[in-house]
Amino acid sequence: MIRSLEVRDLVVIERAELAPAAGLTAITGETGAGKTVLAQALALLTGAPADATAVRPGARHALVQATVAVPEGFWDSLDEDDPALGLRELAEDEREVVLARRVPAEGRARALIDGQAAPRDAVAALARHLIRFSAQHEHRRLVNPASQLAVLDAFAGPAAVQGAERLAVLRRALASLDRRLAESRGRREAAERERAELEGLVADADEAGLDVAEEAELMQQRERLMHAEGLAAAASGAAEALSPSDDEGGAVVALGIAVAALAPMVSVDPALAGPHAELVSAQAALQEAGLSLRAYLDDLDAEPGRLAQVEERLEVYSRMGRRYGPGTEAVLQRAAEAREALQSLDEGAGDVLALAQERERLIDEALEVALALRASRAEAAPRMAEAVREQLVDLAMPRAELRVEIVEDHSDPPADSCVIWLRANPGLPEAPLAATASGGELSRVLLALHGLAAAADDATWVLDEVDAGIGGVTATAVGARLRDFARGRQVVVITHLPQVAAMADAHYRLVKGLDEGGRATTRIEPVEGDELVAELCRMLGAGPEDEGARRHAEELLARRP
Repeated sequence: MIRSLEVRDLVVIERAELAPAAGLTAITGETGAGKTVLAQALALLTGAPADATAVRPGARHALVQATVAVPEGFWDSLDEDDPALGLRELAEDEREVVLARRVPAEGRARALIDGQAAPRDAVAALARHLIRFSAQHEHRRLVNPASQLAVLDAFAGPAAVQGAERLAVLRRALASLDRRLAESRGRREAAERERAELEGLVADADEAGLDVAEEAELMQQRERLMHAEGLAAAASGAAEALSPSDDEGGAVVALGIAVAALAPMVSVDPALAGPHAELVSAQAALQEAGLSLRAYLDDLDAEPGRLAQVEERLEVYSRMGRRYGPGTEAVLQRAAEAREALQSLDEGAGDVLALAQERERLIDEALEVALALRASRAEAAPRMAEAVREQLVDLAMPRAELRVEIVEDHSDPPADSCVIWLRANPGLPEAPLAATASGGELSRVLLALHGLAAAADDATWVLDEVDAGIGGVTATAVGARLRDFARGRQVVVITHLPQVAAMADAHYRLVKGLDEGGRATTRIEPVEGDELVAELCRMLGAGPEDEGARRHAEELLARRP
């Protein structure tokens, strides 16, 4: 239920506020007063595209804002993939939300819930759940097969509605599963085409036994072996300087002489103990360095042919890098990926089989649901046709004939559709509703269908000139039908018919004028009592001083139950 609606700076409406009543609320006004703009505002809430040119000149933005009551259990009834479900955590009160669309004169439009920005699609989806909006230019929405099928399901009862919802869920699951199955098969087929290459890569990598640390060590060895002569000369010269092979002179001998010279004097003067200790340590270090240099020379002499071995091993690394690299790390990475791909290939057959089996299970369930749904629809179709015919009798179409056809689909699972055939008058050919009805006839048939659709929910219904093309006695019948339609729910009707307006529980009037700047502006105001009689007189084409019009207006109001 819409508790309040506010429109600011939209076309001719500078600011308008209304609080629709429970039951039937009528909104009227002269041509050009802004009834279409009000319908445009409601359409914005339910997802219509935003148009910056609709912002009132001089305003920064237009705003449409509605406070809407949320039925108990509503959030839990939403499907997991329903965009509206994502708004639950943003709602400050799960029993009442404030939905808004802000359209700037420049920039991007915004959708809001309880003052917080939210995805437009989500806000629109929530608004469409809570508000059923049918504008004059959208009348033909209910003449497409999908909408007619939804009305039929609602008429058939909760089991059919739940079956249709379950079938829709299964179709979405099947579509998702088909995508996964195609991707899995694609990966497997691609891997199969590459199997030989993958196996060759893994075999070559295993045979080569590559190791990044080994490669670094080999490169270091090669560098040393390539400079073996220079290294040997340097090491030999250093060793001879420390300790000559003829045991004459050298740094070690010189340090030994220095140590021996100081040793007897340390006891005489303890100050010499430090230097003596340092000389002893240096003598030991030089002796150790000399031994290391001699061992290094022996190691160089012990590796004949080692350079050729190192070069041969490094060529293995180079060859693998050129083929599968660049570089050893890239080769090892590709080899690891190849092993995973081969494993996935072996497991992929099982994945494809599991997905295919799951698909068969879903198809079996969907087929079972679809066939049960088809039976429910087939049983309900003639009853719905009769129910619409009965309503059309009250809507001044007593000779109309209606038939609801179930068009069976033979896909797997089946996707049946629905077509409503109408013969508006005897002797005319039967034709689909969209192709046969005049404006007034279509309005009346759609009003009857609206009544059937509304029986399945407790949403607010907003009807923009659903009475288009109707007048005279028929208008009175339509007014009475709208009154019945509004029992137990909130219905807002934008109308030009006094017969309809007189049936309303509450009445708002759009009044056009000029603002201080001389621009056209529209205000909205509730009317009742004498003002309501005057408004009905205007709708009858007369002034409030016209006695005949006043009597007619008062008679119309007196007919209201």
